[in-house]
Amino acid sequence: MFSFARVQAQMLADGIDGWLLCDYRGSNALLSHVLDIRRAPTRRAFLFIPKAGEPVLLIHRIDQAFFLAVDHEKRLYSSIVELHAALDALLGGTKRLALDYSPDCEIPNIAFADAGTVEFLRARGYEVVSSADLFQIGAMVWDEAALASHARASAAVAAVKDAAFGFVAEALRAGRRVTEHEVQSFIADALAHRGLEYEGVPVVQVNQHAGAIYYEPPAEGSAVISPGDWLLIDLWAREPGEENVYADIAWVAYAGRDVPTQMQRVFDIVRAARDAVIKALAEAWRLGDTLRGWQLDRVARDLITKHGYGDYFGHRTGHSMGPGKRLHGLGVNLDDFETHDTRRVLPGLGFSVEPGIYLPDFGVRLEVNVHFAPDTGPRVTTPLQTDIVRLL
Repeated sequence: MFSFARVQAQMLADGIDGWLLCDYRGSNALLSHVLDIRRAPTRRAFLFIPKAGEPVLLIHRIDQAFFLAVDHEKRLYSSIVELHAALDALLGGTKRLALDYSPDCEIPNIAFADAGTVEFLRARGYEVVSSADLFQIGAMVWDEAALASHARASAAVAAVKDAAFGFVAEALRAGRRVTEHEVQSFIADALAHRGLEYEGVPVVQVNQHAGAIYYEPPAEGSAVISPGDWLLIDLWAREPGEENVYADIAWVAYAGRDVPTQMQRVFDIVRAARDAVIKALAEAWRLGDTLRGWQLDRVARDLITKHGYGDYFGHRTGHSMGPGKRLHGLGVNLDDFETHDTRRVLPGLGFSVEPGIYLPDFGVRLEVNVHFAPDTGPRVTTPLQTDIVRLL
């Protein structure tokens, strides 16, 4: 559930006077998240959260029915003249105003305020700053129930991963044909049997298919897994419930005992990059420093680049994870590649750490989840792969 109290505490800490969420016909995904509404208004709507006091909703008179379930104070307007006067009265003595805006659109999933609204408010003398950290601290923090749900999902997902590798190993030992799609179906059935839900489909990638950052095996014609093959499995699931959190992991295996030298080398580099991110988080916590998403991406990316594989790491190092239906949350990503994520890695948040190297013949991605506990610092919450799984 969204926490206005956490947001207001963060505003006071950051010297922000208020946060104005602006929407037109459902244009701002954050407003619907904060207010927990399912229908988009037909006219402009504004939610103002002051640094102290109660939030206020400013809506068109025609749209009142869309907000019947919202308990906050509601102020109404009809004409644009009324709207401007109501905004002036609502914002009052506000000087430093947060909007759902990102300078240079560095963080697209927070950039919902249109340029005209930013210009309008700046012309009225407000200093406009980004609401990026305010939203994540209000919406993406894991409470005790969310953390407990994630722990249960983590145990279940890890068990399904082990069962999937066992399913492949048993087929190989028996000389029975087994395909990527069959393994994917095995994983999907096992997750459903445990009462878990998930977005999309589990990822099962063999040999050169593992060299693609994302791949879905087709029902017809998917690759057969044979002795000597490389296998990457990525799966994710959560318990049903809007306050619950996914567990999301990726592991790799070799269908043999003696792993080829290059495969072992690439695995070791990716493992070192993953562990360097975790170490950097722990060290920052120990020193009382606050890191930003882009800095943690650089930790992994620079290490992989130093070993000559920078051109083969084509995605961010990690994505936000938080309560709700999204596997990829709307908080800080570990990203200085797809975007330049300047959001702070704040206590209470969770995210994945998943560096990878993708070559023409095979690829390695090792994914774990991390929760940044306010009292004890960052903690890995999913199994940590330290060696390549041998299937034979």
